[in-house]
Amino acid sequence: MFGVAAVMMFGSAGAGVKGDVTGEGVVDVSDLNIMINVILGIETNADYIALSDVTGDGICDVTDLNEEVNIILGTVGPENPGIREGSGTQKFELKLTDLFDVVVANEIHPTVTAVGDYVVVCLGDGTAPVYVDKSTGAKVGTIALGDAEATGCVGSDEAGNLIVTNFADGQGGNFCIWKTNDVTVAPTKILEIPNAWGITLGDYVQVIGNLDGDATIVATYGGLYAQHIARWTVVGGVVNPEPAVVELGGSAIQQIASRDNNFNFAQRTANPADGYFMGQYAGGTDNFYFIEGVGNTVAGSLLPLGTGAEWGLKYGNCYCTTFNGVNYTVLFVMGYWPHWGLPGTLYLFDTDTVDYFDGVNTVGNAPGLVATCDIGDADPDGTTVATDGRVADVKLIPTKDGKYLDLVYTSNTHLTVGCFEFDCVYE
Repeated sequence: MFGVAAVMMFGSAGAGVKGDVTGEGVVDVSDLNIMINVILGIETNADYIALSDVTGDGICDVTDLNEEVNIILGTVGPENPGIREGSGTQKFELKLTDLFDVVVANEIHPTVTAVGDYVVVCLGDGTAPVYVDKSTGAKVGTIALGDAEATGCVGSDEAGNLIVTNFADGQGGNFCIWKTNDVTVAPTKILEIPNAWGITLGDYVQVIGNLDGDATIVATYGGLYAQHIARWTVVGGVVNPEPAVVELGGSAIQQIASRDNNFNFAQRTANPADGYFMGQYAGGTDNFYFIEGVGNTVAGSLLPLGTGAEWGLKYGNCYCTTFNGVNYTVLFVMGYWPHWGLPGTLYLFDTDTVDYFDGVNTVGNAPGLVATCDIGDADPDGTTVATDGRVADVKLIPTKDGKYLDLVYTSNTHLTVGCFEFDCVYE
């Protein structure tokens, strides 16, 4: 099913695009011309007349013209919070082998993010990350690493900064984060700390805020400290090198000590008190957990899909962001063996409220489920997927102008990378 994807949207029925008089899906000068003709009495089409009343006051006049101009110029924001229902579209899906000369499934730990007009993909094996056009998937270039080491992951903040990390195995090396605001410019180091306690850092990093201003950086520990996170604060563009270390979930969640099924979480907002989400593959007992942010204990969960194939699915990859005033969380349910008919699926949830994480609702029928996105496989009939160390990554990245939400994903079992886009434009 490579290259074919379905997006199922849930919730109330959405309206058309505000100001789109012609019904073409965009607001431009052709709509403005029709509105002028409506005001002059030249246009008599009833639908055009009705749609020209963009202010909703029952008439079409110069006020509507001014509003239409502001919409075209992008100076009017959306009227309703959250994403526009029905706006989810897949921009592209590619094979990792289309982007990199050498891809060995069992030796890579792929991660992905979106910055500006690009999606950035990192194999996590030291190979320089590549960046592709976000709209088409066309490969544009390779990240100039400079002194950075691409053995960990890539990520991004909410202001378009790209980060690259190394993988520090806890045997005496240092964990580092490098940052750049331009994919054509080598990143500079913003954090370096010793890591010599037998724990790992660098597999997974989440950034909330603006690294040039104020932000929060959170990263997972691996090994004996699985279920722990390190949290750094950034104030005025300067990273405090002393992290807060927090254990999440307690004994209710199985600890995992390898890169296969490694602990993965998403901090809900910049405020730790708002809690965390965590998905885990635990020998067929897969749950999507909500962890409250005061005592950091499990407060609720969504049950498995109930497909009868939980043994072959992984609930271990999630990510949170706030988009158009609403908190969203995505869960990547990754099929371990896609060539055995266990494909991956992305589940997007509205997590402004978490009351439905009640231990009764399932991932597939939760009231907060907004959309599901099916993904493809690079080689569904082959055996080139990972047989150990099976990992995936998923991110939710709002665009800098706040109009679009990019959902990007990759894994070493499907051996693909892709991007879905949602919008909040003029519902």
